[in-house]
Amino acid sequence: MHRRPGDGERAPAKASLRGRCTAASGAVRGGLPLLAMLLAGCAGDAPDAARQAAVAALGDTLPMPYRDGLVVESARSEGRDVVLSIRFPEATVAMAEAKPMLFQALREDEQAAMRELCGLAVLEPVLATGGGVRRRFIDADGAPFFETRLAPDDCLSSPRSSQDPSP
Repeated sequence: MHRRPGDGERAPAKASLRGRCTAASGAVRGGLPLLAMLLAGCAGDAPDAARQAAVAALGDTLPMPYRDGLVVESARSEGRDVVLSIRFPEATVAMAEAKPMLFQALREDEQAAMRELCGLAVLEPVLATGGGVRRRFIDADGAPFFETRLAPDDCLSSPRSSQDPSP
């Protein structure tokens, strides 16, 4: 078979770039938010790279206490969003159904608290590339209570924090 000039020259460069992005991703697992931002440009898929870097960096800190006895258990990428699973270890969906007003107030409070994530350095590349952040609240058995979402536009008018809030 006759080769044309330039055949095969691009594939090694692309593989090399992927290798660098994979190596950088491993470094992000060490908790370096700067690398998370740098990874946002890897392999030409900035949104995907930003989510992967954020999930890796956040995952190294989990599980961690959230508030009022809740626990942030995991971080994962779903669609264009980073999803944080937060468990109510002492509650069930049946309890929520018995007190709907209480859980509606909690949902509203949690939605308002989402803006705190605008100042979290590891999530800034996700939001900057059009992704969002969701907090998924689950009961002691893993059944979902409710979910809140932070869209990129929600951070445009939000004051930036110099400190990193908890996820």
